[in-house]
Amino acid sequence: MIESERYSEGLDRFDFNDDQSAADRELFEQYLAGEDDLSLPERGDLREGMIVEIRPHELLVNVGAKRDGVVPQSDLARLEGDYVKGLSEGDTVPVVVSKLTTDEGMLILSIADALQKQDWLTAEKLLESGEIDTYEVVGYNKGGLLVTFGHLRGFIPASHVVGLPRNMNEDERNDQLEEMIGQTLPSKVIEVERRRRRLVLSHRYAEREYRSQRKNELFEELKVGDVVQGEVRSLRPFGAFVDIGGADGLLHVSEIGWTPVSHPRDVLKVGDIIQVEILRLDSDRSRIALSRKQLLPNPWESIEERYKPGQTVLVNITRVVDFGAFAQLEPGVEGLIHISELADIAVAEPLRTVEPGNRVAVKILRVDADRQRIGLSRRQADELVGQDLIETEGEPSDSEESSVNELESDRALEADHTVDEAQAEIESKE
Repeated sequence: MIESERYSEGLDRFDFNDDQSAADRELFEQYLAGEDDLSLPERGDLREGMIVEIRPHELLVNVGAKRDGVVPQSDLARLEGDYVKGLSEGDTVPVVVSKLTTDEGMLILSIADALQKQDWLTAEKLLESGEIDTYEVVGYNKGGLLVTFGHLRGFIPASHVVGLPRNMNEDERNDQLEEMIGQTLPSKVIEVERRRRRLVLSHRYAEREYRSQRKNELFEELKVGDVVQGEVRSLRPFGAFVDIGGADGLLHVSEIGWTPVSHPRDVLKVGDIIQVEILRLDSDRSRIALSRKQLLPNPWESIEERYKPGQTVLVNITRVVDFGAFAQLEPGVEGLIHISELADIAVAEPLRTVEPGNRVAVKILRVDADRQRIGLSRRQADELVGQDLIETEGEPSDSEESSVNELESDRALEADHTVDEAQAEIESKE
């Protein structure tokens, strides 16, 4: 008896009065009406078959030419439980031919091998196309992360995991990798060796490509002057890199605030969420310059209200240079004590009379808010008032402390480097 006649006889035994039975009959009739595939399968062939019967410990599957095969319990045990429970008669499933025949004349099939073979084919296509997809982290070893790739396990080397520091010991790195279990990472297939069952992916390459694409989009979306929110991703001596929505911009150390910053870590830390302004967009060099300082109050806007020529105030020496010393009047406001105003003319080496960190009394010579420059003189500071103001190692008296508090009461926040007209003249001559 040929296979089609056997199935027709089987159909006659069904009661098709209810809707479900009618649907089953239609499904079988569609199957029987299909063209016969007379090619005999070979061992290792990947085929699609239709489940014709679900038995207690196996599946009966037809793989073409009305030829049946059996998926044994040992193969079903390799599949996820939810997948097996979801199988129904009439479903189409991928199978690989494990053995050509059994004693009963049936093929031995494997759904588990078929699903993995399909995944290998998918991996090879992704390797060729360079397409990026997302994968869930399900484990780790000393070399990196393990991710799900369909019914396979992919491997992301630690060197290809974004945000994983390289200077950690093994225990620290394992802790970091363990914390990533459950996360979904965009990754790119970079190596496929089916025989060695080696499937390697890169989170770093995917992230780099995504951020490059996102940066191009941001150049189209953003304009100079826009204010955006960003996350601090890394700190360098010259500034901080801030993620502003899938692309990094550079927040230069001079644009962190009005107060001079020696190193960004003194003010920021990785993970901080900050508001920044777009300073420059250079699409040719693919660079974005940011500023935090522009969004903070500018202490120079009302400087002429707080400081007048002729005043004597306390300042902190911040830098000593060839032409004098810079001194901070308040956070964000520096003035220049020209070398000629550091000490009496009789002093042979006036630059040696001060050093960074000294607190001294100075006289304000001029205030130029537009150019953000203040000229100071230590030499011309009133001798008597200067003695009252200069802090000594001893405890100040009540009257001394009161004088200091009165002179410091108007200090503001934030800072930037300034020079006075004397410095400009020296620099222009140089």
